[in-house]
Amino acid sequence: MYWLNNQLSVAPSFFGGCFLGGSMKRNRSNQKLTKADFEKFEYYDTRYYGLFYTKTENGIDVKIDPKRFKNTVGCQFSDIQTKIINARHTHYFYPKKSEYYDYCCNVFANRIREIQDYWEEHYKKLITHAKKKIEKPQKVTPGDNMLLMQGIAEYDEAVMMSNWKNMQNQYEYMQKCYEVVASLYASFIHQMASQIEAVTVLVLSKQNAIIDRFDRNTLYATATGNNRKVTDLPSFKYYDKLYCLWNFIKHNSLSTYEKLSSVYPDLICEREEYKQGFPTFYIINFTDELIIELLNGCNSFFMEYCELVYKENYEEAQWNYGRYFCDMVDEQIELITNPLGLP
Repeated sequence: MYWLNNQLSVAPSFFGGCFLGGSMKRNRSNQKLTKADFEKFEYYDTRYYGLFYTKTENGIDVKIDPKRFKNTVGCQFSDIQTKIINARHTHYFYPKKSEYYDYCCNVFANRIREIQDYWEEHYKKLITHAKKKIEKPQKVTPGDNMLLMQGIAEYDEAVMMSNWKNMQNQYEYMQKCYEVVASLYASFIHQMASQIEAVTVLVLSKQNAIIDRFDRNTLYATATGNNRKVTDLPSFKYYDKLYCLWNFIKHNSLSTYEKLSSVYPDLICEREEYKQGFPTFYIINFTDELIIELLNGCNSFFMEYCELVYKENYEEAQWNYGRYFCDMVDEQIELITNPLGLP
C-alpha cells in the first residue's frame, strides 16, 4: 500500500478549493471531471483512476467515478456490483463501509473460518495421532498360560482362557481409545463454542448492544422491531445445537442432558438412563461430520442474523467498502511501477 499511503496526504488538497472549490464543498457528489481533468494527474496518483479519499478517525472515506475507475483499472464489475453501483443518486459512488471488518458478518465469518482451518490443519490430525499412540494389546496364546505349562490345565481350557483374555484386552483398548478421542472432541467443541461466544460479544459490544454482561437473550433482543425473531432464522438450529451440546459438556447435569436429548436426540449414542455427573463424552456421538456441521451451520446462522439485524448482505460485504477499491488501484500502480514483481 506504499502508493496509496503516499497519496493520503495529497488527497485533501483536491477536496479543498483546487478543483472543487471551497464554496462547492456541499456539491462534491455532483462534481464531474472530464477525461482531460483526470489525465492531469500522475499515474501513481489514485485520482488518475477516478478514486478519491480522505483520512478519517475510523479509516478512510472513499468515492469513485465508476466509468473512469473501470477504464483505467481494467476491472469488470459483476452484474450485482453494477446494479448496486448504478442505483446511486450521485455522480460518484460511495462505498457503504470503510474497511472489510466494518461489516459484522465479515467479523463472524472470519472467526469461524479460523476455527475451521485450525480443525482441518491441526486438531483433526491430533486426534488421529493420539489414537495411534495408544499401545495395542499383544495377542495371548494358550502357550502363555502357566497353568497349561505346569500341567494343571488342559489345552482346551487354555485356549478358552486365552480367547477370553484377548477379548478382555481388546475391550479395554477400545475403551481407552474411545475415551481419549471423545475427550479431545469434547475439548474442541468447548473451545469452538467459547470462541464463537467471544466474537459474538465483540460484535455486540461494537454495536453498543451490551455493556458488561452477555447471554443469549441479549443476542435475541437485538432483533426487536424486525419482522422476525432470531430464533425463527433457518439456521438457528445449528447455533442452538452447539449451545445445548456445550452446556451439557460443561455441566454434566440432568437438566442439560434432558434438553439436549429431547431437542437433538441424534447426538446421544446410548439411550440408557443418564445419571447426573456421569462424564458426557461417554454418551455423545462425536464425529468429524458433527464438527463441520456445527461450524457451517453457525456461519450460515450469523450471515442470516447480520442480514436481519444490521441489514448486511454477505456477498455485497466482500466488495462494497472503500479499502477494496483502494487495493485495486494500489495493485494497478504496483503493476506499472514494478511489472516484474520484484521485492
